[in-house]
Amino acid sequence: MSTEDYYKLLEISENASQEEVKKSYRKLSLKWHPDKNPGNPDASLMFQKISEAYETIGDAEKRQEYDMMKKNPFLRGQNFEQGMPFNDMNDLFSMFFNSNGNGNPMQNQTMHQMHHPMQGFPPEMAHLFGGMGIPGGLNGGNIRIFRNGVQVNPMMEKPVPIVKNITITMEQVFCGGNIPIEIERWVLENGNKVFETVTIYIEIFKGIDNNEIIILRDQGNVMSEKCKGDVKIFIKVDNHCKFERKGLDLIYIHKISLKESLCGFSFDLKHLNGKSYTINNKSGNIIPPNYNKIIPNMGLTREGHNGNMIVQFEVDFPTTLTSEQLEGLSTIL
Repeated sequence: MSTEDYYKLLEISENASQEEVKKSYRKLSLKWHPDKNPGNPDASLMFQKISEAYETIGDAEKRQEYDMMKKNPFLRGQNFEQGMPFNDMNDLFSMFFNSNGNGNPMQNQTMHQMHHPMQGFPPEMAHLFGGMGIPGGLNGGNIRIFRNGVQVNPMMEKPVPIVKNITITMEQVFCGGNIPIEIERWVLENGNKVFETVTIYIEIFKGIDNNEIIILRDQGNVMSEKCKGDVKIFIKVDNHCKFERKGLDLIYIHKISLKESLCGFSFDLKHLNGKSYTINNKSGNIIPPNYNKIIPNMGLTREGHNGNMIVQFEVDFPTTLTSEQLEGLSTIL
């Protein structure tokens, strides 16, 4: 976990609503995205920090834990950030309950009665502790589990997210929409994981960028009705069209001949919206190399902001000219 203030990274107040958190994250991720800042390592680092901050502050439960740890100097000084993995509790409980008396203040008779670390826990929790088994007899109330310095109920621990990668086209980036995906998740029933395959729909908002993350709250693995995991979607943009993206601007590179640059041209351009547009340049309007024609508000749209479409012209100069052509050019020019 970063030592930087997540609220400052996201440029929001600590009282910001979850909707404000989401809006600020989208704005900053667009600003610092590596594709918009090529060759700038600071931008890539900032993008990673913003994503890390949003993963915590964008989740209400994680945000509450972060706030508690942030405001409590004692908790901040402890190495409790990641909590204790349940798989490591075998050794912990063995140390507490299975000692032969060496260095353990508890009497051997008491230790005999508490010979198994999982006594007293409900059966549905067995899977959380590596399947150690649960003999009866010990009052589970004698055992407390803490994470980030705060007592927790393992049955209320949010399952780890299900991670999915999906690939979308530039047309989907431009238009947005809903995409169905299949996920396999488990539902805990009477201590057993029952697996199921479900179809869920994710909203692709207009202007979404490559490597952005969409988090579907409570759509993942189900511990109970009140404790459900998330689904984390990583977006990959497969750009096979002729447009390149720069922020919200769409760059269209078009090659023309030297003759066309001097004498005019006309060509059809198919836009991401599915429509075709005719681009004309009249004779006498000379187009120099790398000339940019900007068409306002024809780029990508995101949260009320519109980009431009920029047609960039590359002039294909001939490598050789005949003597007659050179003589003609010399006469004309």
